[in-house]
Amino acid sequence: MKMTHQQIKELAENALHEGCRHIQDALGVKTGDTAGLFFCGEVEDTIHTLFRHYIETELMIKTYDDEVTL
Repeated sequence: MKMTHQQIKELAENALHEGCRHIQDALGVKTGDTAGLFFCGEVEDTIHTLFRHYIETELMIKTYDDEVTL
Protein backbone atom coordinates (compact mmCIF):
# COMPACT_ATOMS: atom_id res chain seq x y z
CA MET A 1 0.00 0.00 0.00
CA LYS A 2 1.33 3.39 -0.98
CA MET A 3 0.37 6.65 0.67
CA THR A 4 1.44 10.15 -0.22
CA HIS A 5 3.12 12.40 2.31
CA GLN A 6 -0.12 14.40 2.49
CA GLN A 7 -2.21 11.27 3.16
CA ILE A 8 0.15 10.23 5.95
CA LYS A 9 0.01 13.74 7.42
CA GLU A 10 -3.79 13.72 7.36
CA LEU A 11 -3.96 10.23 8.88
CA ALA A 12 -1.65 11.34 11.71
CA GLU A 13 -3.77 14.42 12.33
CA ASN A 14 -6.95 12.33 12.37
CA ALA A 15 -5.33 9.92 14.85
CA LEU A 16 -4.68 12.77 17.25
CA HIS A 17 -8.24 14.04 16.90
CA GLU A 18 -9.73 10.58 17.40
CA GLY A 19 -7.55 9.97 20.45
CA CYS A 20 -8.66 13.25 21.98
CA ARG A 21 -12.30 12.54 21.17
CA HIS A 22 -12.06 9.09 22.78
CA ILE A 23 -10.69 10.61 25.99
CA GLN A 24 -13.24 13.44 25.94
CA ASP A 25 -16.12 10.98 25.46
CA ALA A 26 -14.89 8.81 28.34
CA LEU A 27 -14.64 11.86 30.60
CA GLY A 28 -17.88 13.47 29.45
CA VAL A 29 -16.08 16.51 28.09
CA LYS A 30 -18.40 18.56 25.87
CA THR A 31 -15.87 20.65 23.92
CA GLY A 32 -12.39 20.29 22.52
CA ASP A 33 -11.22 23.59 23.96
CA THR A 34 -8.68 22.10 26.36
CA ALA A 35 -7.33 19.71 23.73
CA GLY A 36 -6.99 22.62 21.32
CA LEU A 37 -4.91 24.52 23.85
CA PHE A 38 -2.92 21.50 25.04
CA PHE A 39 -2.07 20.13 21.59
CA CYS A 40 -0.72 23.23 19.91
CA GLY A 41 2.69 24.36 18.81
CA GLU A 42 5.60 22.11 19.69
CA VAL A 43 3.43 19.51 21.46
CA GLU A 44 1.23 19.13 18.39
CA ASP A 45 4.25 18.93 16.10
CA THR A 46 5.81 16.22 18.27
CA ILE A 47 2.63 14.13 18.38
CA HIS A 48 2.15 14.43 14.61
CA THR A 49 5.76 13.42 14.01
CA LEU A 50 5.38 10.36 16.23
CA PHE A 51 2.18 9.30 14.50
CA ARG A 52 3.74 9.85 11.05
CA HIS A 53 6.73 7.68 12.00
CA TYR A 54 4.38 5.01 13.33
CA ILE A 55 2.28 5.09 10.12
CA GLU A 56 5.41 4.89 7.96
CA THR A 57 6.64 1.92 10.01
CA GLU A 58 3.31 0.12 9.66
CA LEU A 59 3.35 0.74 5.90
CA MET A 60 6.91 -0.54 5.61
CA ILE A 61 6.12 -3.72 7.54
CA LYS A 62 2.87 -4.25 5.63
CA THR A 63 4.70 -3.87 2.32
CA TYR A 64 7.31 -6.40 3.45
CA ASP A 65 4.63 -8.83 4.67
CA ASP A 66 2.70 -8.47 1.40
CA GLU A 67 5.84 -9.18 -0.63
CA VAL A 68 6.78 -12.21 1.47
CA THR A 69 3.32 -13.77 1.18
CA LEU A 70 3.20 -13.47 -2.63
